[in-house]
Amino acid sequence: MRVTVLDPTASPPQVDEDPGPDAGPLAGKRVGLRYDTAWRSYLWVLDEWRPRFEAAGATVDDWEAGNRVGELGRRTFAELEDFADRVDLALVGLAN
Repeated sequence: MRVTVLDPTASPPQVDEDPGPDAGPLAGKRVGLRYDTAWRSYLWVLDEWRPRFEAAGATVDDWEAGNRVGELGRRTFAELEDFADRVDLALVGLAN
């Protein structure tokens, strides 16, 4: 008797090794930290990174994203546009 074993795991995704553009020196820049209420533990990450940005001379600007549907969604997207306009760079998640 012959048995075929199937491996249900997917191949790993291709990874883009390019980290993106260098932000350069942070002194004098405004760094945006975007968060929401869905991922509360991310606030701990921001608590670690905020003082590091400030120690590098950056001003930190927090923004909490809100709903994404209806009138509240329209308000969130307007706030997002304002947030993006007022920061030089933004940390919006860990891409995990």
